[in-house]
Amino acid sequence: MDDETIVAKPSTETAAPAKAKVTARTITLVAALFLGFIMIYFDKNAIGIILVSMQQDFGFSNVQKGMVMSAFFIGYASMQVPAGLLNTKLGSKRLLVFSMAAIAIFAAMAGFAKAVLFIIIIRFLAGAIAHSGYAPSAAKEVATKLPLDQRTLAQGILISASGISGIIVPLVVSPVLQDYGWQRAFWMIAIASVVVGIVLRFVLPSEKKLAEASDAAVTEQAPAAKMSEVIRERFVWLLFLANFTINAMMYGMINWMPSYLIQSVKLSTIVQGHITAIGGLAFLVGSIGGSYIVGKFFFGKEKTVIGFAAIMAAVSLFLASLSADSGMITIALASGEFFSAMTFVTLMSLPVKRFAPHKFGPSYAIVATGGILGGIVSPTLIGLLVDMANGAYFMVFVYFLILGALMFLWSRFIPKQSKENV
Repeated sequence: MDDETIVAKPSTETAAPAKAKVTARTITLVAALFLGFIMIYFDKNAIGIILVSMQQDFGFSNVQKGMVMSAFFIGYASMQVPAGLLNTKLGSKRLLVFSMAAIAIFAAMAGFAKAVLFIIIIRFLAGAIAHSGYAPSAAKEVATKLPLDQRTLAQGILISASGISGIIVPLVVSPVLQDYGWQRAFWMIAIASVVVGIVLRFVLPSEKKLAEASDAAVTEQAPAAKMSEVIRERFVWLLFLANFTINAMMYGMINWMPSYLIQSVKLSTIVQGHITAIGGLAFLVGSIGGSYIVGKFFFGKEKTVIGFAAIMAAVSLFLASLSADSGMITIALASGEFFSAMTFVTLMSLPVKRFAPHKFGPSYAIVATGGILGGIVSPTLIGLLVDMANGAYFMVFVYFLILGALMFLWSRFIPKQSKENV
């Protein structure tokens, strides 16, 4: 079986499809999913800052710190396929609300940690039970409930939640850590997640009503594809490799830049928080701005955007290692965040535009697993690089350069696609 079963043949011309009207139901759906993603990314991003404080209390090594970060993604990866099956059986809304409740439970438990092993187990369970079902459920909502011309921007808006969380997390978590300690930081996350879960429960449109009312809904008339059929798709595995690579870069940056700024550059927790917040703002701009620009001007040319942005992200991060000036570091890291966001949002717009509805679940699960594995490997590998270099971070930035080069390589194999033949 070749790629044409998922990706239509490219044509020589790109015809703009008729623009579908943005309805109130569409806005409600995207807004609800966006709020949940804010909480998802808040929980993911906060751990990188919280662990700096926990490391001071428990005295664990950088490798153990990386293991805490990686444990989350191991749990996340282990439940991707089961979460997809549950999504089909229980429906997206139930799984989305359940994710918020589970985040609250595990964050509250993390606040009582007395040893590094306990927090490793908690983060594993948080990835496996709390986080694994949210992103696939949200992506399927976008792919099956929104018209084609609205999906890139919708996906960009959802991904931009990472940028907003990147702004909020350091500004909120850093003062809490400094004034109250890491325990209350975890409990704050638990309370916020409960609130978001309640909002989703009463605001998120039910799947049945949305499908019946929306004239833009995409119905899945074909029988669900078997996993054995999907795993033969070359395009799916190409996106798997690309998602692994860009997530290795992003989660390496998210989880280890607070430690780099505090331990290597010798900045205070508060100053680190300000720099990280600026990076989050840059990610936000890259997500929304990038999705708009790609959707409007570069449809069918995603490979060019992905390759260029990935190289720029890697070079920007490397330049941060060459300066001791906090202003230059801020500019370099913010540029890295901006271009990594543009790379990621462009890459992840491909599944919601090109995967057939009856193959979306298992195909997206494979692609998502690639990103999750990137999150597993990268934090621990960076911890090893830092320990091997006696606390120096230069090789970490060389590692980012290698990831950028690999991302450029993968992008060269992405097939072009026209609007009229998707």
